[in-house]
Amino acid sequence: MPRLPTLHPLTRLAGKTPLQHAERLVGVVVGAALVVSIALTFSGCSTEIVKPSVPVAARFAASTASEMEPEVAWWETFNDPVLADLVRRAMRENRDIKIAAERVRTARAGETISRSWLFPSVGMSAFGSDHSTGYSTAKKQGYPDAEAVGAGLDVSWELDLSGRLRAGAAAADAEALAAEDGVRGVRLLVMSDVASNYFTLVGALRQVETLRAISTAQDETLRLVNARHRAGLATSFDVERAQTDAASAHAQIPPLETLAAVARHRIAVLIGDQAFNAASIQPSHVNVVAPEARQGQPATLLQRRPDVLALLAQVDAANARRQQAAAEWFPRLFLGASYGRQGLELNGLNLGTASFTNVASLLTMPIFNAGRTRAINEVAESGQREALLRAEDGIVRALEDVENALVTQAQERHRAQSLQSATESAEAALSHAQSLYDRGQIDLLPLLDAQRARLAVRLSANDSNTRLLLDSVQLYKALGGGWQVFEQPANPTAATAADRPPLS
Repeated sequence: MPRLPTLHPLTRLAGKTPLQHAERLVGVVVGAALVVSIALTFSGCSTEIVKPSVPVAARFAASTASEMEPEVAWWETFNDPVLADLVRRAMRENRDIKIAAERVRTARAGETISRSWLFPSVGMSAFGSDHSTGYSTAKKQGYPDAEAVGAGLDVSWELDLSGRLRAGAAAADAEALAAEDGVRGVRLLVMSDVASNYFTLVGALRQVETLRAISTAQDETLRLVNARHRAGLATSFDVERAQTDAASAHAQIPPLETLAAVARHRIAVLIGDQAFNAASIQPSHVNVVAPEARQGQPATLLQRRPDVLALLAQVDAANARRQQAAAEWFPRLFLGASYGRQGLELNGLNLGTASFTNVASLLTMPIFNAGRTRAINEVAESGQREALLRAEDGIVRALEDVENALVTQAQERHRAQSLQSATESAEAALSHAQSLYDRGQIDLLPLLDAQRARLAVRLSANDSNTRLLLDSVQLYKALGGGWQVFEQPANPTAATAADRPPLS
């Protein structure tokens, strides 16, 4: 706020009563308001309020006929108690969520600062001076010794005639809402990361268990082939092939154990722990099945995705900043007043105390500033357009994420069903081949081929089941739900984010 003159030519009020002070102040305000009103009327300038205008279909192209909204606590639909506990721990302890929450505190404090400029500022001042000439030549020439002390109450206020301060407060409020949506987005990312790494861990351990069982069987086959070779019933080629298959099965185990360890480490960090304690994370023995997700409608998706909500809030902030920049063309009116008491003593003679009152006003308006005001408006207009484009791009990408996730999950479900049938067939073929081999009706080569086929199919089936679980998590992440469960009930904006009107 510009420094107000202590005695304005229009409001020099020495010797006037407080009522006269107020009357003169009202006259100044009315005159300034009239000037501003005329300027606004003749300017004919209004800023454009932009909103995303992306057409939204009634349903997703890859969806089924179901129109039901997705589960909010979607991690519960997997019916795995360990996963549910890990998600809850992550929501309490994750550091990324806490960092995002601190950004909300900063944004809300900035909103308070912006809104405070709409109101008068009241302060207190005190002063004192002691001017002494002693017994110098100046004393002999009649310069007095003087002591003065005083205290007063100061009030300053910028009247928001052009709406500049209100627009700034609105922009700060929208930015704070965007920060809150950012926290919700971090929550969604963390819970989906926990679920993804958990199912990666489960899948890796399942593959390791399968490979160890198959390796045991192939080691037994190798032992039998060696025995038949010593008896002259098998060739060296049969032995080498059995050794190759057994070693190949063993070689696939270490990468999977590495994958499981890395997934444990990531989960430990996500729940606020350290990788050193990751061994305590043990999956349950529940046979987890990917649920059938309910995707809802695209219009409701855009009211649920935190990243889209944040982008829409940033558009609102950019609109307000544009209005704030446009107000820079118009006059600004500042008012100030001070009231207090002052005591004076001259040459040791106490002259007593007296009240003082000072009222000042200042009206400023840009005339020439080398294009600075125009540049401020260009910056705000460009920011407004950028925010709009970002929001529209975010909406399109959100819809794309859901379409991709729906297609991926549907195709993986078909693959899993086919591999399940193939697994059953491979098990039956191996059992039949083993029976024929034991009776001497076939040689070793068909048996090893049957074992190799069973290994490949079982590993593929396990991988498909894991991918189906991960695809389900990706779909829930794309649908944007889950953060509502951990929303603070006392937060007044919790309902605001969920109840925003759909895009037109």
